[in-house]
Order: sequence, then structure tokens, then C-alpha cells
Amino acid sequence: MSVESRHAGALRELHVAVNAVWRLGRNMVVAWSYSGSTVYLCVVPTYVVFETSEEINYTFDKGRLRDEETFLDLCKGFGARPTRIELDAPIGKGKGEVPPSTIERMLRRYSVTHTPHRAVMLFDIVGFSKASPIEQVAQLNSLEYSINSAEKRLQALGLDVELARSTVGDGFYVWNRRQGLEAELRTYLALQLILLDNKRAQRKGGTRFVPVLRTVFSIGSHYSYHQVEGQSPRGFEYIVGDITISLARLISKAEAHQLLIGNFERPVDRAKGTVLDAPLFLARAVSESAAMEGLEFGREPIRSVHSFITGTDLASGRQSVNQYTIKDKHGFAHPAFNVVLQARFDSDSTLTIGLGTDALTEFDADADPYRIDIKNLARMRDLFRA
Repeated sequence: MSVESRHAGALRELHVAVNAVWRLGRNMVVAWSYSGSTVYLCVVPTYVVFETSEEINYTFDKGRLRDEETFLDLCKGFGARPTRIELDAPIGKGKGEVPPSTIERMLRRYSVTHTPHRAVMLFDIVGFSKASPIEQVAQLNSLEYSINSAEKRLQALGLDVELARSTVGDGFYVWNRRQGLEAELRTYLALQLILLDNKRAQRKGGTRFVPVLRTVFSIGSHYSYHQVEGQSPRGFEYIVGDITISLARLISKAEAHQLLIGNFERPVDRAKGTVLDAPLFLARAVSESAAMEGLEFGREPIRSVHSFITGTDLASGRQSVNQYTIKDKHGFAHPAFNVVLQARFDSDSTLTIGLGTDALTEFDADADPYRIDIKNLARMRDLFRA
């Protein structure tokens, strides 16, 4: 029997055993460990996990694999007896062994994980409820094509991007399964490509079968879970948390064609004490946008793509950056910036996406000047305009 066949058989055994103790979602896999060909699971009733998670560290960490000591501590904290599963293949990183990362990916379906920072975009189709059923299907399909196309284009550039999505009926939440600041910057690159593809499709085919969008992007925390369907958890995850709530509040007030960026704070990886707000993140993203130069849309290569935060013209050619505050029905404030994208092609034609300040007369939000630390101005000099 080949190594691949042995691994596949071992994973099938594990899936059957885990599915049995999972009990249609009544229980959750909090952690796992291994020794030789033996897998040990910490399986806890789901309601117990949620009730006691704040008292026990590492409950919702993204990685489920624990060393023996931490694993036993978690089992003890939850009052759970380790579940033992014997496989027909050894586990490890050596030749012929089942990689722990493969088991980790499978067990993720049977757990809930917390992610402290992730970039997520929300696309909402304007006038979707008034469209006919065939128009609704066509518009959703068009948006999905733009999402898939953006992922393929970025992967062709050698960028590690895997876009996941969940539907909101008249649009999608979209995020990169990869994590870290670089992954979040690539998510913003994907946003630009999705909107450019959508805009070009509108120019070519009108707006009956190509959606008019309102779009929001931000970074925040969330929980990931897999929906229970039938007798197995689905293979695709769903997200819910602060980031999805914030995006939903912002999109509720966004205008047709508008692009909003929530004003988040994102710690910089491996740079303790350094935090990026939305303008600094966009400043970094502007430099990353150079990767898109030469990509073709309708056989027209892109020469440049720029993002601009809108504001108010001041004297002497200066601009004031506006931060908009959207208040939800509960009285909570959600700060955001209005952003315009502009792509220029080798033919000197341009595509502009978003609304300028003059077009925001109906935008239901309070505008205030945003104070930027002067030491950061040099990094942002090309980022702002009215």
C-alpha cells in the first residue's frame, strides 16, 4: 500500500471517530495532541465551552494542537477525559508520517476559533430586492466572478491569497484565509481588483445583470465556525464577531457606488508597540498596489492604481482628511473614511470608483477633521485629496 493510501485511510478513520464524538455539534474539539500513531482529543460539550471559555486560556486559539502538558491542563480545566483514537499510520513531520497540519485542518471543522485581526470586505448589491429573480442570480454570479478573478490574478503574481466568502443574501463578506499584516494588505489588493472588474463589466454590459455596489472594508476580530448541515459540518467556515458587526453598521448607511474604510487599529507584526490606523494601512497598501501594474483588464494593461481618502480643500493647496462617524440604532459610533480608487491604463483611459466629497450630500454621517500624527505625514503625502 502506498504512503498516500495509508494517509487517506488514516484520515478517514479519524473523521469517522471524531464525527461520532462530535454528535451533530453537541460537542466541540477544544484541543488535540498525539504520540506515535495515537491521537488524543479534548472533547467538551459546546455549551460548557462557551460558558467557561473566559476562565480558561487558549480555548479558541486558531491552532488546536497542544503539547502534552498544555493539553492535559485544558482537559482538566474543562473536566474532560481525553478521547483516544488509534490510526494505522504514525503522525509527525518525517517521511511516511501523517503531517500534524493535515489533521489540524480536518479538526478545525469541529471547533470554533478566534482571530484577533483579519481584513474583511463586505459587498452589498444596490437595489437587489427590486430586481427580478433572473437579474438577482446574474448579479450575484457577476460579483462572484469578480471575486474569483481577483484571487486568480493575485495568485498568478505569486501572492499567497485564498479568498473565502459567506453570503448575506444581497452580497458577500469576503476575507483572505491567510493571516497576518501582509495577508491583509493583499486582501485590500483583492478589493481593488474586484471593484475594477465590476466597474469595467458595468461599462460593457450595463447594470441590469452587473451589480451596482456599495462596499466596506475594515480589520477586526471574529470567531470562525463551520455550519452543521445534515450529519457533518460543512467544509467552508463562517465568521462572526466585531468585524462583521462593524461592517454591517457601516454598509447600512453607505451610498450606491461608495467605498468606506473603517478606522481600525492594527498592531504591526513583530514590531511591539507599533499600531497602524486606517490611513497608515492605506499608505502601506498604496506601495503594495505597484504589484498590479501590467495586469490586463479587457486587454488593457494597468499603469497605476491609487487610493485616496477624501476630505476638504483648505487654503494654500492643503487638504483636511475627513473622518465620518456613523451611529447605529443602538447609539454606538462607527468611524470610517470615504475612499476613492483611480486606475490608469496604458491607453491613458481611467476608471474611478467611489464618491468624492461633493457627492456625499445624502450620506448620513457626521464629518470631522481627522488628526494625523505629523511624524507620519511623509508616509501619506500622496494619499489624500478632496
